[in-house]
Amino acid sequence: MKTSVVWKFSLVLFAALALLVACGAQEEAEETAAIAVVFATGGLGDQSFNDAAFRGMQQAGERFGIEYDYAEPSAVADYDSFLDQFAASGRYALIVSIGFDQADALGDVASRYPEQQFAIVDMVVDAPNVASFVYAEQERGFLMGVAAALATQDADDPMTNSQKRIGVIGGMQIPLIDANIAGYIAGAKWVDRDVQVSHSYVGDWADPARGKELAISMIENGVDVVWGAAGRSGLGVLDAAREQGVYGMGADSEQDHVAPGHILTNGLKLVDETVLIAVEQVLADNFQPGIQVLGVADGALGYSESLLSAAIIERLEDAVRAITAGEVELPDTIEAARAL
Repeated sequence: MKTSVVWKFSLVLFAALALLVACGAQEEAEETAAIAVVFATGGLGDQSFNDAAFRGMQQAGERFGIEYDYAEPSAVADYDSFLDQFAASGRYALIVSIGFDQADALGDVASRYPEQQFAIVDMVVDAPNVASFVYAEQERGFLMGVAAALATQDADDPMTNSQKRIGVIGGMQIPLIDANIAGYIAGAKWVDRDVQVSHSYVGDWADPARGKELAISMIENGVDVVWGAAGRSGLGVLDAAREQGVYGMGADSEQDHVAPGHILTNGLKLVDETVLIAVEQVLADNFQPGIQVLGVADGALGYSESLLSAAIIERLEDAVRAITAGEVELPDTIEAARAL
């Protein structure tokens, strides 16, 4: 009988220990929830799009106690293999693609792993397991056009030449960059229809030397405010502004440190907040496949004060109110903007 009591006690103790181990394992699983991010070509250090996404990962780690892994592809052809490796592991609550040119690779991988949740920033992938976060790009471009047009006509500013010529250099000729340029043109016209806007494309997100070359050419032709909406290539645009003694405007993140004393403002795209939104939705069991459009009214697009005068900031706030109220025309093609 005594042996039977000991045996029963042992079973109870074993069950309790098993329950504790199971609870501990569950808590550990919850503590080690993980996300993976595949950056755009150009990688970390672009001081723009990828770096902003990385800040979002870091903030998610601090706020939600998750782990994260990431990959830095050197070419578009690498996207598929990195996405596939992350998905095949089965350990990630969410896999995030950064940048428009991952769409094809993500579409293929998402179809191979239908139970895996994915998100893509700056592009749309039509799949039931992909959340697509895109931006009202023309809104940001509009604010940059307003700022540039106001600055270029300030005769008292030693960094402007009063020729009313501004420029914008895009990374690649794709719809989202064209929407930024269209907004830029529309914003300039909203201020002064006599302001002339030049635009060109680097053809690459990671070629600062080419970005600088294009910017110098514009500046030599009278441009005294130039926006670099070109990822890492935009660093060359800002360097040209510094060397030539004119205003540059950064993109995505605050880039004032790249060319101190020459960054008029930055066209902010808060990719870090977007990554946080995507992660939070998944952790709250509220994954939302489909298109989510973010804009000025959502706090996802904006500008930095940087070197802006109080008068320009006041006009920019007028522009923000006009955009939010739908009082301005925001074309998303360059042709439509030119026709305004």
